[in-house]
Amino acid sequence: MRQKGLALVLVLWVLTLLTIMAGSFALSMRRESSIMFGMKTRAEAQAFAEAGIAVAELMMLEEDPLKRWDADGQIYEFSFDEAVIRVRILAENGKVDINRAELDLLLKLLRYAPVEVDRQTRVANAIIDWRDQDDDTREDGAEKKEYQAAGLRYAPRNQAFQSLEELQMVLGVDAVLYDWLEPFITIESGQAGVDLDKASAELRYMLENEDNFAAKPITGRSDAENAVPRVRAFSPTEQGGEMPGEFEMQEDDQAQPGRSASGALTIVSEAMVGEGVTAGVKVLVRRSSNPGQPFSVARWQPIHSKVHSLFAYEMENY
Repeated sequence: MRQKGLALVLVLWVLTLLTIMAGSFALSMRRESSIMFGMKTRAEAQAFAEAGIAVAELMMLEEDPLKRWDADGQIYEFSFDEAVIRVRILAENGKVDINRAELDLLLKLLRYAPVEVDRQTRVANAIIDWRDQDDDTREDGAEKKEYQAAGLRYAPRNQAFQSLEELQMVLGVDAVLYDWLEPFITIESGQAGVDLDKASAELRYMLENEDNFAAKPITGRSDAENAVPRVRAFSPTEQGGEMPGEFEMQEDDQAQPGRSASGALTIVSEAMVGEGVTAGVKVLVRRSSNPGQPFSVARWQPIHSKVHSLFAYEMENY
């Protein structure tokens, strides 16, 4: 009788162990399936976002000015299969060139940054100290001594910025500040000022207004323009049925809307699929006189930060 009881206990113990193992295996498979589904969905979103770049290039070549996509920062939205794709085109001469901008312009931009006022001033002067060709420290600036005092093993290059990412090496510029600044800055325009006709609505507002940025919606437009939705829906069918075909370079292309005089444009494309899964890509392109290849890609990078997502609430409400 005692042996039967022991056998029953062993059987129950084995059954319990097998149940736990089966449950653990099922949970593991469910997690792996969820991970694989998430990876598949994100890959699809990335592919749709990259397709948005091609659509943007085509629409910028449209000869009809009513159909052409402009490089003025407005957001174009269209759907394809299960994806919603948003595209934004920004002219580089409508941004602040960190190699040419003077202190006043840098301060106008930085005063809206998510950092304290004293730091805004220090960063603006540190940017100029980084790019100037001397070792003289500006008031509130930073040269070699200040970098050493901060525990950094490098000093300002005393040359022009070679990339936007280099700005992250400037004393006082952390990842949060850089992510905020990145859509508004360039090294491509070669201008000390900003072409406000090509600037995004956010940047125009920051450069033209003295008001508290956080207390008001970002506008920079007239009341009539503010009545237009922030996101502009686009449908090839509604626009006339077809995408533009082969492009022929016209003599006055550089003067047409949406075609930056500097020839450099940033195209941002972001796609949403499934239950809010998004992926994006940002491409710097330059205009070409070659009819067979009207754009050349200077930089292509996936978007990892969600700070300026094209699907963010504030992108639709200013």
